Amino acid sequence: MKKILFSVNSGSRLFRLLAVAAAFISIALVQAAAQNNQPATQPAVQAAALTGQSGLPPSISLSPAVIMARGSYGQGLTQTLSLTNNTSAEFAFDMEAEDVVVQNGKRVYVPAGETQNSIAATAVFSRKQVTVKAFSLVSVDVRLTIPAETKIRAVVALFHGTNRLPTSSSALGMTASLGALITFNLSDNVKLEPEPVRVIPATETSNLTISEWISNVGTEPVLPDGLAVVLNSKGNLVSKVPFQQQRLLPGERLEFSAEYPEQLQPGDYKAMCTLQFEGKTLTSDAAFKIP
Repeated sequence: MKKILFSVNSGSRLFRLLAVAAAFISIALVQAAAQNNQPATQPAVQAAALTGQSGLPPSISLSPAVIMARGSYGQGLTQTLSLTNNTSAEFAFDMEAEDVVVQNGKRVYVPAGETQNSIAATAVFSRKQVTVKAFSLVSVDVRLTIPAETKIRAVVALFHGTNRLPTSSSALGMTASLGALITFNLSDNVKLEPEPVRVIPATETSNLTISEWISNVGTEPVLPDGLAVVLNSKGNLVSKVPFQQQRLLPGERLEFSAEYPEQLQPGDYKAMCTLQFEGKTLTSDAAFKIP
């Protein structure tokens, strides 16, 4: 195995880290939110008590929740994941990894080793089981190695809940699971394909909406920044509204939409959608009329 070469220093051109809200959780009243933009510095599987948390709503959070890495085949990534338990309950977890693949434009999570050239199958956790006590945190290291050849570009490092919690509505109870999404860019084959821009007129109960479906037809993950711009018949800027950022894995198709909150005067307009990614700009437009 090659020396670990991946890193996630937020100040590096080649390696970037982004922490966002944790996306994989299945328990009532448990809210996931990334705590900061840097990897945790606690030793692996160290537990620490939290202070001054009693005023916060009950929550379990994972930091970082998303790791974006660049490198090449055969390289590896070591990352520290920190789980914070701001509840009065104790939670137990098994550490697992799953490959993230796209089928028919949608993400599918596949257990480690079930996909050819699985990245998740290379996962080595500093501990296979962890317990996080009430109002405390634990940290776990995960090491992944990219196979010499693979089409996979994303893995979930999963804290899979094993203890059941009682609920007021069911005697069965529920478990909590949280995962950190790790994406890998291994080449320069980054390409997005837009579909026609759509403009949905405002109604008495909804704002005017500008939307566009985008497909990732390259081989690498993409996280574009985008704007929906409205121009009048003279080409003057009327308004611009940012799209919410969405990550597209290879083969994934997502809709980017923005709402214009104000009332447009009658006349002819043009809607322009602009997405910027990896030093590239993708622009599409559509004319529309307000009667």
